[in-house]
Amino acid sequence: MATRFYFDIRNGEQLYADKQGIELRDEETAAHEAMQSLLSIAKDNPSLDKQRLLAFEVRTDEGPLFQVSLSLGITRC
Repeated sequence: MATRFYFDIRNGEQLYADKQGIELRDEETAAHEAMQSLLSIAKDNPSLDKQRLLAFEVRTDEGPLFQVSLSLGITRC
């Protein structure tokens, strides 16, 4: 039986709620989907001028489950 997972996007301090969600088989599949999506977002939207945190805060109708995050940026020496 599939569960509906919601992938709220955190971009720095801003949070964008996923209102539709997607039905997936389990939490492991949801974690994989979140990681692949973050990598795709980072690839398509490079930001080299400042540090930035991108994350998916994954939840179901019952509440929050976990966060998958990726820190982007260049640290100059």
